[in-house]
Amino acid sequence: MMAILAKRDTQNRSRLLYCLSGFLIFIASFFIATSAQASTEANVVYTNDGFTAQVQVTSLIELEVSVKFENAVGVAAENFELDFQIVSPLNTNLLNRLPGTLVSLPADFPVLISIKPIADRGFSFEGVAEIEIYTKNLHYVAGSPLRLFHSSDGGEFKDITVTTGAGSYRARGQMGTFSDFLIAADLRTPVSVVAGKVTAFSDYLQAQSSVIESPTYNLLSAALSILQQQVSAGSYGSAQNTVNEIITILETADGAVMPSIWRSSKDLQNVSGTLLAQARTIRYSLRIL
Repeated sequence: MMAILAKRDTQNRSRLLYCLSGFLIFIASFFIATSAQASTEANVVYTNDGFTAQVQVTSLIELEVSVKFENAVGVAAENFELDFQIVSPLNTNLLNRLPGTLVSLPADFPVLISIKPIADRGFSFEGVAEIEIYTKNLHYVAGSPLRLFHSSDGGEFKDITVTTGAGSYRARGQMGTFSDFLIAADLRTPVSVVAGKVTAFSDYLQAQSSVIESPTYNLLSAALSILQQQVSAGSYGSAQNTVNEIITILETADGAVMPSIWRSSKDLQNVSGTLLAQARTIRYSLRIL
């Protein structure tokens, strides 16, 4: 118990220090970044299952983005629009898409990444897509609130983090859709983040109930009910086991059980990929409680 309390105290101090220091230097860093050489240069290499982009956003900000697909058709330069831009802290359109005032862009990396498959080019993928962002402009420390966020079609940004790396910052996330990504500092309590992710999973599962075969839907619903009870009771170790059971159910489901394909024309719901990505980011948040 003392170890858990010490861990949470360390996390809280790290978030507070991050918040205070970020508030003091955000505006200054933004204007330094935007006053630097602002011509974006990107070297993108495509393969059959994804691509990697080495990007110099300004003379001060650089990153590497890697995207991988389980099973994709049409992974080629002519089928994607990639954009990397510095975002103003006064951009209300972006701020309104963040999940509350406790989530903000980091001072040293106010970058919006857009990956948009072109609608009429026939690109599609099955299951989960994975994105990894690496930058030397940020540094990972224990208790860091930095997370990887994703937004689809101009909607609200949601935490999709599944792993983070030490040293220079590296974050990996998964999703069933595209198009906007950013790294943000999340100062919400870990407990509220987990509760929010579980609610989002529940809402999406219920919304897609008509396209999921009944036996699988019933299994997922029963496991979700147990997970909700465990999270409410603060039984996070047991909740991790339940999430692993949910992930196993989803990993063994095929396209006949629930829709599992996303394509650039956006006429299909990738239910399997979205649910699996949501479950895996719940697992990440539970592990760091």
